[in-house]
Amino acid sequence: MVEVLESCFVVPSDETPKDRLWLSNLDQAAPRGFVGSLYYYKKTDATNFFSVEVLKAALSKALVLFYPLSGRYAVGSDGRLVLDCNGEGCFFVTARLERTFDSINFQPSPELEGLFVPSIEMAGSQFVMLMIQVTYLKCGGVVLGFAFNHVFGDGRCNFHFIRTLASITRGDLSSIVPPSFDQTPLRARSPPIVKFDHPEYMAEHTIRSTLSSSTTTKFLISKEQVRYLKTRCNNGSVPETSSFCAVVSLVWKCYCDAQSLVPDTITNLMFTVDIRNRLKPPLPKHHFSNAVVRRSVQSKVSEITSNPLHVVAEQVKVAIDGVNDEYIRSLIDYLEIVKNKIFATKHVPESHLRVVSISRMPVYDANFGCGAPELVSRWKVSGNRVVYISDEVNGGMEVVVTVDSTTMHRFEKIFAKELHVSNENSSSGMENNRNNQIGQSKL
Repeated sequence: MVEVLESCFVVPSDETPKDRLWLSNLDQAAPRGFVGSLYYYKKTDATNFFSVEVLKAALSKALVLFYPLSGRYAVGSDGRLVLDCNGEGCFFVTARLERTFDSINFQPSPELEGLFVPSIEMAGSQFVMLMIQVTYLKCGGVVLGFAFNHVFGDGRCNFHFIRTLASITRGDLSSIVPPSFDQTPLRARSPPIVKFDHPEYMAEHTIRSTLSSSTTTKFLISKEQVRYLKTRCNNGSVPETSSFCAVVSLVWKCYCDAQSLVPDTITNLMFTVDIRNRLKPPLPKHHFSNAVVRRSVQSKVSEITSNPLHVVAEQVKVAIDGVNDEYIRSLIDYLEIVKNKIFATKHVPESHLRVVSISRMPVYDANFGCGAPELVSRWKVSGNRVVYISDEVNGGMEVVVTVDSTTMHRFEKIFAKELHVSNENSSSGMENNRNNQIGQSKL
């Protein structure tokens, strides 16, 4: 059991704007609920190793820059969500757990969430924007858990905040870049102009699935394996296939192989694309909002399983490249027309797969004065048939897959075989990736 030592609200150290922040249509369509990561730090001899008072003081200063995170979201008179920047603070918990790091399975699960993330019941409100928990382990290490409300801010925003908080904590203010909260570039046109179809945001009847029979497994793909997968996907294409595109294409192909579906079944791969550099003019690098759009690729299962990897990757690449300024403006205007619907993506047909990626984000750039974290892990599983992709500390990629147990058994074998081919063709001579797999937990 986790022993809660203290719980409180931390408020900004200085006066902050007290206003209502307009949330864009992309924020309105974002999934509801909390997301975030866990950071594990091994005990060091550093002065004030994770001192709660030092961390809370730094948090109070960080909330001056990121003042919306100390507010609460609400429903405006027009039915749209707004962010009330009232300065009431973020929820902060200090806890102790009589377990060592080695005894904990750091795979996303309800158990992991219960150990290291505050609950909205503890905070007393589902409208709080940020919750943080510092947990001291028996071995002397610390787990730092973050829970961000997805109503305002995507993964890039969250890591920007964590990096800023870490910089303030260790007294390094030179690298801090303030966020931009100007949502004007994301307003709809008047009148709205919709030039494209946007099926990812259309309400549809879906086959509901539960986590009761699902399994979550984490796979590590080495840097050499990623490089070889990109080589397989390039097939002479310029520019070269991205690491994300190569890995997600392999996961989709292996998933379709593992499902044993009727060949004519339609399979859908859904993912998000960051739009900061795709708008004209581009958004500021540290623009703070849900600056991502959903994108999907559909195909017959037989076309995914029978075609070589580079053909599958080309479909994904075309979908990503299609997210340009004109497409984004069309989507924002479409969302303006359909107004404030909630677009659920949690429950999907068995042939569909949803991908969440934090690749190429500063995941491990979180030095609170005692070095980089030993481990960074998600704590949440957001439904069945979901894949999380992130960069691995040694230059490879980490893939966390949640599917039903029967499919997982077949997926493991197919995925391992594909990566074994990668090993045989890489110069590293690394062992089969099955030996690098980090456990398996049934939820």
